[in-house]
Amino acid sequence: MRPSTIFGAAPAWLCSVASAATADVIELEMPLDCEVGRNCMIQQYVDHSRSSNASDYQCGGLTNSGHNGTDFRLPTLAAQRAGVNVLAAARGQVLRARDGMPDQMMSAANAPSIADRECGNGVIISHGNGWETQYCHLMQDSVGVKRGDWVSAGQPLARVGLSGLNSHTFI
Repeated sequence: MRPSTIFGAAPAWLCSVASAATADVIELEMPLDCEVGRNCMIQQYVDHSRSSNASDYQCGGLTNSGHNGTDFRLPTLAAQRAGVNVLAAARGQVLRARDGMPDQMMSAANAPSIADRECGNGVIISHGNGWETQYCHLMQDSVGVKRGDWVSAGQPLARVGLSGLNSHTFI
């Protein structure tokens, strides 16, 4: 399994996942322009349990079984609409980018429209040594990078959005 990290920003969250089997280390910066505990919060962590019993990195219950991300929440839909930047967590090259999917609250009626595109608007960045980050649920028409672009850690990529299979729970 190659190492990877997945980030996704939704109106209220951002996902990150890292594979365990590697000697190479990557240092990641905060991938969302917010301050945890002040204008965003962590909703869920990666499930570190290898069993069906979910366990976050502190052996707590702030996760679900099989959850492969760290989810951040914004305080309100108004905060999302005002614009919160999604940032590159580390230097790298953009492998793929998608934009143009609508921002919408998930419902049974619009679920078929996102089949096979659950990430919504997104960006994937290669950081070398097999490490990649993926940023999902970005705001429609906000993705500011394209395939082949080099980005620096902390560089804005897009804005937090409601595209794809998103969570819309607010503080």
